[in-house]
Formats: sequence, C-alpha cells, structure tokens
Amino acid sequence: MEAKPSEALAEYKRLSGIMKQDMPEVMKNVGGLFQAALPAGALPAKEKALIGLGISVAIHCETCILVFMEKCLGAGATRAEILEACAVAVALGGGPATAYVAQVLKVLEEQH
Repeated sequence: MEAKPSEALAEYKRLSGIMKQDMPEVMKNVGGLFQAALPAGALPAKEKALIGLGISVAIHCETCILVFMEKCLGAGATRAEILEACAVAVALGGGPATAYVAQVLKVLEEQH
C-alpha cells in the first residue's frame, strides 16, 4: 500500500535526521543552501516555494515535491497557483512531468 503524502514526508524527515547524524557536514551544507536560497528577498518566499515545486515536478523528484508542497502551502499558495507552477513544469518537462503532478494532487487531496 502506498503511503499518504504526509506519511512519506514524515518518513523523509525521520531519515533526514539520521543523515544529519551520519553525514553532518554534508547535511549542514545542504541545509545551508536551503536557508540561503528560500527566505524572502527580491522574490517572496511563496514564489520561491512555487519555483521549487515546479523544478521538483520537472526533475521528477517525489520527495522534493512533498517538501516544496509543504513550503507552498505554508506560504499560503493557492491550488490555482500550485497548479500553474505545475503547468510550467510540464511545459518544460514534457509528458513525463505530468506523472509527477499526480503527487501534487495527492497532497492537495489529503489537505481536504
């Protein structure tokens, strides 16, 4: 049985904790990239989260989709904004990217 998006995200966060213990320098630097790139600056945090989501769909990263969906929803992104970001990803990623929009829809369904 496939895990709910919230369960899959929780499992990734659990495993990230292990990675932080086992690979502290690597994970510190990965975390630093996120901390440097995602806060509001010239672009609001919500727009950065939507960009991250679009890239996640285009590169076919299911875990990234879960992480960025959490960021999008936390930043107040609407369903319409999220799906527009996905549409851009599909325009650039082609047919295979549409399979990953399904992950986005699963998160949205779980929210309701």
